[in-house]
Amino acid sequence: MDLNYRKIVVLTPIKNEEWILDTFLKTTSCFADHILIANQNSDDNGMLIAKKYPKVDIIENNSTAFNEAERQTLLINTAREKYGENNILLAIDADEILAFSSLKSNEWENIRSSEAGTVLFFEKPTFYDGVKQVIRYEEQGGWPLGFIDDGSKHKPEFIHSTRIPFNENSPTLFLNEIKFLHCNLLSLSRQRAKMRYYCILESIANSKPWYHRLRMYHSSYNYAKQEGDGLAPAPQKWTDGWIKQGIIFKNPKEEEFYWYDRESLKLLDQYTFRKFWLEDIWDIKWNKVGDHFNLSNIKYKKPSVIKSLYREALFHIVNFAFFIKGLKT
Repeated sequence: MDLNYRKIVVLTPIKNEEWILDTFLKTTSCFADHILIANQNSDDNGMLIAKKYPKVDIIENNSTAFNEAERQTLLINTAREKYGENNILLAIDADEILAFSSLKSNEWENIRSSEAGTVLFFEKPTFYDGVKQVIRYEEQGGWPLGFIDDGSKHKPEFIHSTRIPFNENSPTLFLNEIKFLHCNLLSLSRQRAKMRYYCILESIANSKPWYHRLRMYHSSYNYAKQEGDGLAPAPQKWTDGWIKQGIIFKNPKEEEFYWYDRESLKLLDQYTFRKFWLEDIWDIKWNKVGDHFNLSNIKYKKPSVIKSLYREALFHIVNFAFFIKGLKT
């Protein structure tokens, strides 16, 4: 088989990503043969944007619940049906933009010539407070975002799951030049709303122990100090080429409340607010969220001062325990 005929198929789940979608599709169209989008009930203008791009195919993920595992399986299976197997599948979110300098990397040939079943690892430097500085993850080795499709069954988990089929026997290829620039921290307020939502989801599913949730989703989490290898200047070669083409990296519109807050409030009401007193999700006035989204019939009572103090004490104890554990390793 002529491996040059392997298509690059990008798999992207979408829910209200209008703020970044045009930038994502302009850049992704420069290297992908097909972009398969699974839209989950977006109520912004994202789908109007997506339909302008000829390489885009849209499928509907009609679930009203968070379903990361099912949506990724839907994307992979649909890609196989529409474009065949033995292609290069890249599971890339809408806020992950290819670095301009990656376009002409020789590593693309390494990818094309890899054996079927190979899992592709990429670094995702994260922009922080603009595009001049990034959080690097060089020591981590990268994320498994790509896969030379051999028809393997995907076995995802509930949340934060590997996006492509991957097992302990999978061949691996670590890419050093091709990078995807993560834009999630261009708005810290939007990211905080997302983390509250994820915290609630994980509490309901019990997918992480409470002490991990308390530490991972705490409102004081400092990405610049606690993530990856720390802050570093962003090389201009990653973005200048895009900017010269009129492709901009714009911050999301700052909003008082985000759709994550709306969905969080619905879950809090469904499972009762009392269940979540130990979670650090109380840095927002949920009654105001209800008023904003016309859900004012949902009312809550903030956890008592004693419970709040107890939660914060546990947070500091957990942090200290992780610190001691780190000294021993």
